[in-house]
This record gives sequence, C-alpha cells and structure tokens, in this order.
Amino acid sequence: MKKLFTLCFLVIPLVTFAQSAGKISFRYEQSPTVSINGRALLNPWVGGLNTTQYSTIRLNNDSRDDLAVFDRTTNKVSTFIAIDNPIGSGIAWQYAPEYEKAFPPVMYSWMLLVDYDLDGRKDIFTNSEKGVVVYHNESQGGAVSFKVAVDPLKTIGFSGFQTLYVTSVDLPAITDYDDDGDIDIITFDADGNIIAYQQNMSVEKTGTKGGLDFMRTGDQCWGHFHKEFCNDFTFGIQCADGSGRVAANPSDAKPNAAKPSGGKPAGARPMHTGNTLTVVDTDGDGNKDLLFGFVSCENIARLHNAGPNSAKANFVSYDSLFPATNPILFPAFPATYYEDVDGDGQKDLLASPNVNFNDGYAFDFRASGWFYKNTGTTQKPAFQLIQKDFLQSDMLDLGERAAPALADLDGDGDMDMLVGYGGVGLGSSYRAGIWQFENKGTTQNPAFALVTTDYLGIGQSLALTNIVPSFVDVDNNGSMDLVITGASATNTEIRVLVNSAAKGAAAQYNLAGAIRWPKPDLMGSLDLLTVTDVDKDGKPDVLIGRYNFGTILYYRNTGTATNPVFQLQNQTFGGFTTDDFVYAKARSLVVADLNGDQKNELIAAADNGTVRVYQFPDRADQSFTLIDSLASLGLPGKGLIAAVADLDGDQLPDLMLGSTAGGVRYLKNTSQKVVVTGVIEDEPTSPWVFPNPTDRYLTVRPHYDGRIELVSLSGQSMLPIQAVKTDVETILDLGNLADGTYLLRLMTDNRPILVQKVVVWK
Repeated sequence: MKKLFTLCFLVIPLVTFAQSAGKISFRYEQSPTVSINGRALLNPWVGGLNTTQYSTIRLNNDSRDDLAVFDRTTNKVSTFIAIDNPIGSGIAWQYAPEYEKAFPPVMYSWMLLVDYDLDGRKDIFTNSEKGVVVYHNESQGGAVSFKVAVDPLKTIGFSGFQTLYVTSVDLPAITDYDDDGDIDIITFDADGNIIAYQQNMSVEKTGTKGGLDFMRTGDQCWGHFHKEFCNDFTFGIQCADGSGRVAANPSDAKPNAAKPSGGKPAGARPMHTGNTLTVVDTDGDGNKDLLFGFVSCENIARLHNAGPNSAKANFVSYDSLFPATNPILFPAFPATYYEDVDGDGQKDLLASPNVNFNDGYAFDFRASGWFYKNTGTTQKPAFQLIQKDFLQSDMLDLGERAAPALADLDGDGDMDMLVGYGGVGLGSSYRAGIWQFENKGTTQNPAFALVTTDYLGIGQSLALTNIVPSFVDVDNNGSMDLVITGASATNTEIRVLVNSAAKGAAAQYNLAGAIRWPKPDLMGSLDLLTVTDVDKDGKPDVLIGRYNFGTILYYRNTGTATNPVFQLQNQTFGGFTTDDFVYAKARSLVVADLNGDQKNELIAAADNGTVRVYQFPDRADQSFTLIDSLASLGLPGKGLIAAVADLDGDQLPDLMLGSTAGGVRYLKNTSQKVVVTGVIEDEPTSPWVFPNPTDRYLTVRPHYDGRIELVSLSGQSMLPIQAVKTDVETILDLGNLADGTYLLRLMTDNRPILVQKVVVWK
C-alpha cells in the first residue's frame, strides 16, 4: 500500500554547491567483526604480518608486558596489549594501533627493544644510515614516547674509536651477556664469519650500570669458532695475530666436513653476510649458548658454550636441528626471539624468516610466526611447538599483497567484501585467488563471515598472481560489475565480469563469459589500475599508478563499455612526475566524495605507505590539489591497495587498505560532513523534475541540454549518467532505490551545476 501525502509534489530550489570545507579524516577502527569457519577473529584488522621480530614492552598502565612486532618486509611496527584470554586461561594479544605512532616513523631492517639504562622501560635499538641508533624510552603515565639517545652507537675497536658495526642484513644479540648489569652486543664482523663481542664497559669504568660505553673485547675470533656457510663451523680457533687472520689450533680444531640434515649448503651462493643471533642458555648449565641463522640456510643451529659468559667464551660444538623436536625450518634465513608471550613468567621461543621479500615465492607468509612454548623455565628451557601462525591466526591474513573490494553482492543492502592477494605456493607454482566475505551484519554494524577462499573458482581457473578485484558499473546499467587484474606468466591481464542481475539484486557473474579488456600498452605487472569515467562521457576510462615510475597514466576510452579502446592521453596525470618514484612508486587510486560536499576527492594510497587525499580535477589536464596528507594515520603498511564504501550508515565512505603484509586495515571516515549550501541559479518558472516525491518513475524536463546523474546524499552514484535534451522528456525508473532523499544533478559545459532534491517514498 502506498503512503499518502498532503502535497503531491515538492519544488526545491536549484542550487550550486559551495567549495568543500569539511576536513577529511579517518581513524583506525576494530569494531567490524570477521569470522572464519565460525570463529570470530580477535584482531581482524591488523593488516597482516610477514617476517616478524618480537619484543615485549610496557605500553599501557597495567602490570603486564605488552608486545611490539616489527615486520621487515614493511618496516612497520604493530602494537598489541596483553588482555585476559577471552576463550581460556592466560593472556591474549589485542591489537592496539594507537601506540604505533609513538615509535620512530622511519626504521628498517631490524628493531629490538632492550632496557639499557635499567629504568624499567625498554628502549629501541635499530638500524640507521649511520650504524645503530638507540632511542630512549621517555614514556610516562601510559603516554608512550621515544627520543634519540645516540646515533650512531660507538665502540672502541681494535683500531680505535669507531662506529659499532652491524650490517643491516644481520640481526645482532643485545643482552647482558657477562651478567654485570649492563647490556652487551654480540654481532658479526664485516666479513660475516667471525663474531665481535662488544662489551659494555660502564660498570668496569664507572661502577654504575646503564651506560652505552662499548669496547670490543676478547680476541679477534671471540668464542673460538669460525663459520662459512650452512653448518660450516670450525671450533677451537685461535687468532694468529692482530691482522685478523685466524688459524685452527691443531689440538682443538673440530672442522665439520659433513653436512647434517636440516641445512642446505650455500652452493653457488657465496654469501657470508646475513646472520641472526639469539642468546639462550639452552641446556640449563649456566653457560649462554647461541642460536644462529644464516641467509641461505633453512635451519637454526645451536652453538654450545663451554663457558664462561664473558670475553673468553668458548663454543665447542653445534646441533643443526633446534629444537630437536619440530625444529625450526624455513626456506631460508631464520631468526629467533626469546620473550615471554604467554604470560606465564617464562621466556618462550619465537621464530620467523628474516628476509625482506618473498624470494622465489618460497615462503608462506600466512604462517611465518612460529611459537614454541617454554614448558621448562627461563633458566632451563624446554620448547614445545604450539603454532606456526602466532598472532596471524587472530587476524585477516592472506599472505601477501591483500587487495580489498566492497559491494553488495547478495542484494541485502549492506556491503560485502572480496579480498584478492598476491599468491601462495601450489607445488612448483605460485597462484592467487580471491576470498569472499558475506556481510551478515547490518548497514550500520558490519559483520563479515568467510564464504570461500576461491571466489568463482578464480584461483583454480586462472593462473594469475597479484590479483586485484574492484567494483565498477562498467556498462552504466546501475549494477556493479567486477573488474579483475592479475599477472600471468607473460602478461598483465584485465578481465571484466559483467553483472547480469538487475540493480539491487544479488550479483551474477560468469567467469567463463568474462570480457578480456586490452592491456594498456604501458601497464606493468605491478602497476595498479583504476576504472573511472574521467571525461564524464558515460564510458569507463582507466588510470594506472605506475610502480617503476611513480606517475599516473590516463587512458581515455574511445570505444564502448564492453569493447573499449584505450588511448593514452597523459603520462603524468594529476601532475605527478617521475620525481615521485622514490617516495611513492605505485599509487592505488579511489575516486569518491569523502565529506558529502558533492565534489569528488581522490585517495592515493601508495606503495611506500603514504595515504593522501586530493581534490579530483574538473578537467583531465588539471593537476591534483592536495587536501590532506593524513599524517595522523602514521604508516598503515606498504604496498597499499585501497577501497571505499559506507560501512556504518553515516553516508560517508569508509576506507579499507590492503597491504604487502597480506592483511586489511579498516579506517572509519571521521571527516567533517559538509552541510550543502547554495544559491538559486536561474530558477525555472516551472518544475523540471516531477512528480516529487515519487514512488517509482521520475520525469525530467530540463531547461537546457546536458547530462544528469542521480546520487545519494553521500555522493554515491545511483543511476548512470545520461544525456538529456530540453525538448525531450526523460523517464527515470527509481523502483530499485530504497526510500530516502537523493540528488539529481544537471550538468553542462560553461554553466553551473543545477541540483534538485528527489524524494523516493513507496
């Protein structure tokens, strides 16, 4: 039954919109739930983790240590606070991104947290261009902050005062090795085969603890051993002289000619740099041993120390498989960390690859954080493998290069989610696909549940990597079509799956009937494609963020929607030049009205982790105007891929960011919403849109030729743009729209945009 009105139509003055005045802003939000196989993820929106370095630290004001995780592939810190386990005893780790901005904005290669000055607050040791930089922890009252203490760290070496050497490829051990109360540093010398013991001399020189006064002590082959490649250890080494040459003591040398299982010899890869070290007394004898990983080895070797714990330490043998049960084995370059991560007061063992990218696609970055529970004590540990996806099991993590896309797939009025990804190993191949999540919540409170990890069978049917899905109304019929890009063995492919369902109905896509769009000639395999109507002619054009150049290509479609012909119009669209390559590389571009001012903005989420908002130009030859650099976001990740949709019903599009780390971060749009104001522009003497309100059909009788577009109050296009003429009545079918208020825009060249509010009420 139709509702009755006292007025049969409503005439609203035509307006032009004021300049955007609403501040653009986003904040990280954790509230939308995500379930996989019926289990709700505790931390779905972390953004993924690949190669992880773990350090405990006190972040909030409670009595428990929290956790900071540094990912070498993204150079990003993720912070977690310890909470009571909601599904069992002990603790759980709850993602707390609000602490991430307290950490230095630029860190790379490695980060270890150690309390060097014994004030109860862990400080940051990390790599810098100069050497090792130390940040002092200045936190107070739950407000976390750090300040540079020294950059670079210095030592007194065998040739005098010099920078303390740690190659950026290595991971040093930073601990109180000699038990005198101040921290020492154990690292490899420049040749990558001999360990340098950097003893902290604060106690020896001043009698006080907590300084950073280092000296290389012991002889030039500390520990009396020498290494070459995988499991090539020679023990009993004595330094011959001060030249740095070493020789084996004939009575003590124990070269290991055989290669025990668990390590792959370097073979044709003669690399000596690339070492990881962790100090653990593995057998409870009071002598501190070393856990050692090498860049081309798959195993962790345990080096036994016969004592003492000092400059005169003496390592005498090794085990190639550690722990003995379920040993640590990665395709290459494993690293270990010794921290209490289950809250029982005993330090546990964690392991992860120390690589900065997936060399040869050999790694599974969905399960790259191995957690061994210490069932013994810190003094005499016993390690039991619990899981290979520590923290990762509680988050949305597809491995690498997550690419979200949002649309109402099932026709129930709320936004569902697809997530493409870089790929996973399948035997000798590496292949990608798309995960599908149904929104089982509401338009105000989304709740995503995994439906399948191979949407439409794309992973099985298409031999592609780096799949990126996106939703665009390609054919201008009001329903969302699916655009898929991906890299084959020889080319970059673009497939368009036209939605055969009516607007508002559940989407119907046929992979077998997908249209193969021609690849723009300059598009590379890591470039990012955005389909949008740049010139407003009703046909989809493409913008391409270039990975190797940092520029944006604009191709105009001179063909049709289903048979496009892309002609290059501009190689530096928006004013970006090759100078931006170092800072951004490829940009993921999203065009949307972010603050309700009826003007399109452009989100540029870049490979380097920056997210910036620009005013989208009125003409294709104009440069972008920067609105906001969104500095408050810090570093969301690397290799960002963006998507937007209104997920909470406030008529402002929210932001999803996928990244190299394989996960997705959700950012709620907190922009200042613009109240549209305007002035009457040549108000017609008679209505040009009627009846208004309407229960279905709307007649448009414009006062001049132009193009009309119906949009929601949040700026989302509800009907395709179409041409109208003054002497022709155009009928619009609004039967598929929900009740509410919409805006009909009449656009033409050299005239202001006229806007009419339209009320749909059935």
